[in-house]
Amino acid sequence: MSDREGHHRALQALYFSSTADGWIRPSLHLEYGFCSVSVRLTPFASTSWGTVRDTVIFQLLWDAAALAANTQETSLLAKCDKFEFSPFQPLYQCRVVSVARVLHSDLHQWTIESTLYDEADNEIAWGRSWFSRSNVLLESIAPYKNQLLKSRQDWSA
Repeated sequence: MSDREGHHRALQALYFSSTADGWIRPSLHLEYGFCSVSVRLTPFASTSWGTVRDTVIFQLLWDAAALAANTQETSLLAKCDKFEFSPFQPLYQCRVVSVARVLHSDLHQWTIESTLYDEADNEIAWGRSWFSRSNVLLESIAPYKNQLLKSRQDWSA
């Protein structure tokens, strides 16, 4: 396993350790500069009118953007400096996919665009964010570190 693959698996472990709510069981796909988070939304994600809460939509866009940013950096946690969010249409209980791509990267900042799609591939919401390096070492975060240690373990000995 390459260092990049180990990094992506550790990011997945970190993400899955933080999705504490019972209504979310995401599937995750990471590549360099790309993230896709797919999840089936249940009634717990909805308002009393039946539409999915804007906070849930925001969180899915933000999660995909943060993971895409963190695929760019292997030692420090990426932090969000600014996030713009624009919902397009109401969303009801269904399976959704939040896709984020790094549009621009330099030594100091990443610009990321994220889009939320419903089951029919309709664009539900859009976000643009700017991330930079924080002071937090990724290896100081337990789920990330534990997965890295597990993937580096030599089981053939």
